[in-house]
Parts: sequence; structure tokens; C-alpha cells
Amino acid sequence: MVLDINNQPSIEPEQLENFILEGFNLIDVREEDEWNAGHHQNAEHIPMNLITESIDRFKNSEKYIFVCRSGTRSGKVTNFILSQGIEAYNLAGGMKELQNFSERIFNLEGNPGQII
Repeated sequence: MVLDINNQPSIEPEQLENFILEGFNLIDVREEDEWNAGHHQNAEHIPMNLITESIDRFKNSEKYIFVCRSGTRSGKVTNFILSQGIEAYNLAGGMKELQNFSERIFNLEGNPGQII
């Protein structure tokens, strides 16, 4: 884990699989068409515009990693979740970077996904 230029806790994409094995929850905040085209198989989909109304789904006892296409939207969500007293991290570089390190990106049909 590192702090990005905004002093936001972030995780490098090459480390993601280890954090998932340690029990971190991966939340994909992209839009539905982006999710459908390709997402990490262990991710839960909660679009950014639904995060505030879904806040009760996040527990203080859990740790969360947020991801979007490039890291900008997920960075905003990470800051919001942190402000609620919940442990949260942004996935540096988003799905665009993660696709270089993970073979677990699939579309809705279970075929290799693409990042749009």
C-alpha cells in the first residue's frame, strides 16, 4: 500500500490478488456497460452514483478496495468512504492497469473481458 499524490491510500494493481486473498472486498464503481464488458471476477458492482445510498452495505469491520477505469472515480469514492470512518483504498491506475496483471477479468458471458 502506498499514498498517492492526494495522500489517498492506494494499492498497486500487481498487489490486488494478494489483498483479495487477505479478505479485502473489491468494489467496481464503473457504469453498467463498463462492468458488462469486463470486470474482475471477485468484484462487486456498485456504480459510483449509488454509493451514498448504499453506504449501509459497508461495514467498519471490513476493508475495501475501489476500482474504476483509470482510478479517478474510485479515488473520489475512496475519499467518501474514508470520511465515513471505513477502511478504504483506491486501486492505482484502475482497470486499465489491472488488465496488465490479472487473468481474472471477464465479461458477463464468462469470456475474457475488455476494458472500455
